[in-house]
Amino acid sequence: MGRWTDKPFISQGEWSNAQGDGGGLPFGGKSARILGRKEGAQDRAAFDCCALSLKPFAQPVCTPDGFVFDAANIAAYVKEHHKHPFTGAPLATDDLLKLQYHKNADGEYVDPVTFKQFSQFAKIVANRRSGHVYLWSTIDEFNSKPGAWADLVTGEPFSREDIIVLQDPAAPKEISGAVSRKEPAPATASPTASAAASPAPRPAAATSRRAQPYNAAHYSKGLAAAALTSTSVAPVTRNESELVDSEEYMFARIKDKGYVRLVTSLGDINVELHCDKAPRTCYNFIKLAQSGYYKGTVFHRSIRNFMIQGGDPTGSGRGGKSFWGAEFKDEIAKKLAHSERGVLSMANRGPDTNSSQFFILYRAARQLDGKHTVFGRVVGGLAVLGKMEAVPTDDSDRPQKDIVIADVKVFADPYAEFARRLERKLEHGKESEALALGKRQRTAAEEELHERDTTTWFGTKLPSRSPAPSTAGGNSAAAPVASARGVGKYMKRPALEDPAAASAADGARGSAKAAGAGYAFGDFSSW
Repeated sequence: MGRWTDKPFISQGEWSNAQGDGGGLPFGGKSARILGRKEGAQDRAAFDCCALSLKPFAQPVCTPDGFVFDAANIAAYVKEHHKHPFTGAPLATDDLLKLQYHKNADGEYVDPVTFKQFSQFAKIVANRRSGHVYLWSTIDEFNSKPGAWADLVTGEPFSREDIIVLQDPAAPKEISGAVSRKEPAPATASPTASAAASPAPRPAAATSRRAQPYNAAHYSKGLAAAALTSTSVAPVTRNESELVDSEEYMFARIKDKGYVRLVTSLGDINVELHCDKAPRTCYNFIKLAQSGYYKGTVFHRSIRNFMIQGGDPTGSGRGGKSFWGAEFKDEIAKKLAHSERGVLSMANRGPDTNSSQFFILYRAARQLDGKHTVFGRVVGGLAVLGKMEAVPTDDSDRPQKDIVIADVKVFADPYAEFARRLERKLEHGKESEALALGKRQRTAAEEELHERDTTTWFGTKLPSRSPAPSTAGGNSAAAPVASARGVGKYMKRPALEDPAAASAADGARGSAKAAGAGYAFGDFSSW
C-alpha cells in the first residue's frame, strides 16, 4: 500500500515518518524533525495574522520582543491580564508599537523599498522608531552594510537596537515558562512547610453543579460539538443547556381558563378564553385588552346568520397589530371548532396572519375549521349578541349604527397567576439554596475544627475516644475508666474502691498460704 512498496499495508516507520524529512513518506505521521523539535517552540501564525486570534489583523501592533497582534485583541487581553500572552512578562498598552505595513496594487504585503512580497519563509523586521516593516535583506543591504542608519521611508535615524524581528524562520520564537495562554503556576513551598501550614487534604467534588435556570431546555446549545468540529469556534469544554423563551415556557404550562367582559354600547358580553388550548392567541387578546387597545373600537362588519367582526382601531378591517407588533401563527386545536353560536375566533387574511381582529359567530360555521383559531366562547350576554345581529347594515356589511367597544375588562388572567407562582418558586429556590450553602459552610467549618483537634503537630492522627461497641452477646469488656491520676490510672484496683472486698481478698491469700505451708520440691530425677 505504501509508495514504492508492494505490501498491502503501511508500516510503523512509514506512518511515523521516521525515515527523515527529505525522504520520508507523507502518510500523515509526525516527522522526526517535529517529534524531536525543542519543547516550547511556538507554532507560528502567518505573518499577516494576529498571534492571539490567528486571523488576519486589521490594525497590527507588536510587542518589544516581536510578537504581532491585532490592536483590539491584545488591548483587551492586556487590560484584563496585564501581562504578555506568551511569555507571561508584565505588559502594558503603552509598550505596544503600531506597525506600518505596505501593500502593492494586488493587496499583498511587500517591502516598501524593494517591493518584494512577504512570505512565511522571509525574515521580517520592524523599525522601532518609525514602525515601518521591512525585509531583513533590505535593512542589511541599505542600512547595515553601508552603516547608514536612517529609516528608508521617513529618513529618521535609528540604531541596530531599534530593529525588532517579527519573523525569522531560522530562529522561531519560543514560549518561556509554562503554557502561553494559561496563568503562571504558583510558587511551590517545601513539603514540610505545606504539611505544617495546611491540614490533610480532603477529597472535593469532581464537578460543581451550577443551578440551572428555570427555563433551561433538555437539550444543549451544541457549542462543545461546534468547537470540536470547527476551527473558527472558540474551544468549549462544557455544555450549557439552551434557554427556552420565557413566553414559550409559560404557554406550555398554562392549564386554566381566562375570563373577560366586552363592554359594548348595546350591553355586556362575558367571554371564556381557552388559554389552555390556544395560549398564544389568548395571551395576545388579554394583553391588548389590558393595555386599552380595544377601547373605542367598533365592530366594523356584521353579516346576519354568520358573524360580527371587530378589533381594528382604524375601523376599516385592514388595520390592527398584535401585542408583539408582528403577526403570529395559528393555533388550530382539533377539539375547538366553529360549531355553535357565540364562538370567539381570530380573523386573518391567510395562514399565520393573526393580529388584533376577532369575530363572534351568530351561528355554526364549520367551513372555518382549520382556517381560523378558535380561542373562546360567549358564556353570558347572548341576548346582547342578538341585538348586534339585529342592527341593519349597508351594502359593505358595515352596521349603520356604530356598535362601540367601550372597554374590555379582564376578570381571570392565568398568565399573571403563573408569573406570580413562578416568582414565588424562584424565591423559595433561592432561599433553599442559601440555606443549603450555609449548612455546607457550617459542615466544612466543623470538619476543619475536628481535623485540627484530632491531628498532632507532626501530622499524626489521634484515635477516636468513642467507646467500643458491645458484641451481640453483651460480653465485651467495658471501656477502661480512670481510677486515679498519673501512671497506671486505667489499671483495675478493686481494693481501693471496696474495703470489704480488699479484706476478703487478704483473708483468701492468708488461707491459701497456710494450706501450702508443707510444700516440698519433690524428685528432680526426671531433669
